[in-house]
Amino acid sequence: MPEKKVLVITYYFPPMGMGGVQRVAKFVKYLPRFGWHPVVLTVKDVEYFSHDPSLLEDIPKGVKITRSGSLDPLRVLFLSKKLFKAKKRGDQKTTKVYAAKRPNFLSWFLFPDNKIGWLPWALAKGFLLCKREKIDLIFSTSPPVTAHLLGCLLKLFTGVRWVSDYRDLWGGGYQDEYLPTPFHWWLKTRLQRTFLRKADGVVCVNELLCQKLKETEIRSRESVTIQSGFDSEDFRSSRKAEAGFFKIVYMGTFSPDHNPEPFFAALSHLLRENVIPKNKVEFFHVGLCAGINLESLSTKYDLGDVVKTKGYLPHKEAVKFIGDAHLFLLAITPQKKGEVIITGKIFEYLAARRPILAVVPPKGAAARIINQFKAGKVASPEDISEIKETLFYFYQKFEKKEIVSEVKADDLKLFEREHLTLRLAKLFDAVLKKYRS
Repeated sequence: MPEKKVLVITYYFPPMGMGGVQRVAKFVKYLPRFGWHPVVLTVKDVEYFSHDPSLLEDIPKGVKITRSGSLDPLRVLFLSKKLFKAKKRGDQKTTKVYAAKRPNFLSWFLFPDNKIGWLPWALAKGFLLCKREKIDLIFSTSPPVTAHLLGCLLKLFTGVRWVSDYRDLWGGGYQDEYLPTPFHWWLKTRLQRTFLRKADGVVCVNELLCQKLKETEIRSRESVTIQSGFDSEDFRSSRKAEAGFFKIVYMGTFSPDHNPEPFFAALSHLLRENVIPKNKVEFFHVGLCAGINLESLSTKYDLGDVVKTKGYLPHKEAVKFIGDAHLFLLAITPQKKGEVIITGKIFEYLAARRPILAVVPPKGAAARIINQFKAGKVASPEDISEIKETLFYFYQKFEKKEIVSEVKADDLKLFEREHLTLRLAKLFDAVLKKYRS
């Protein structure tokens, strides 16, 4: 049987970094093993706050990657800096990127999101790719929502079947609260319903997100849950946790959606009361901060000697670093969409076989994963006493050298990237079979 071709539409793709990039890069890595040849459509270089060129090593050599022009703010900023040869200022731009999502003059016109300037170029490239490459299926992943608008239009213009992938409800994260007018909210809902009706298949990153989408449009296609998962090939050189310091690690971006303050407050209490000796605990942050000033929080809670930052590391280096942790922190704040958030790091925490202190909404999707697989303990971000009690529980386990993960090896297989990509390939096959029979 000849190999089938899928056009993968994604704004975020290596050499960019972060979890959403890893999700689609791993799909592209493993799809050829199941009879699907990916053809990637993404954007040209943009001024992005996280880069991880090592992720390009996961992309099979035969995969064609087409990068189109754009007039979205990140692309324009990159071109302007290149034109004027401006010097990069490291991670300082991280906060600015997120802050730009608040209401401003441009937010009235950049709809459905500020990546709409990518649409004309990507649409032209996508149309040509569908014809020249004889594409069998279109797959778009959001955020940004512009990717789904592109997938929907390409289906309309070419007749090629379309599967949409939702990593978030709409735009992703807390910026959804800042749509400038009721009209924008109405238009957003109408567009979302259109996407759900027109898609021939819908993929969601967790079950609660699937439920929310079904509530938005009851006439939508049946949705399939495919988590982000982990790549077992990234964990071949994992290390054992060492004695000495009680090492707690958070891997990922701190932001208003993922705020460490409740955890810091609980840890500070325990240290002040000398329940946990200050010279026996270290907290490491591997990643970036967006809209969160970690240094100020550390000072506020007198944790300057305890909190240590490693910055953003290439993914494989980050996986190696977390290998000798005793405890992982998962932090999701109890905001409007907190219950449907499952960050990709949770699955890599599982794969590293260390317990998780999940400071997350107790009825949310992340808490379900933790409880279902006995991966750690859940404490509400609104209950500092509960966080203190749970953290002290793990410290006692550490002192007794009994701090271990209870996740079963058979359960871990459910979240391997290769297995999850197989499920995606089966969905692609089902969509083609349904409309070709």
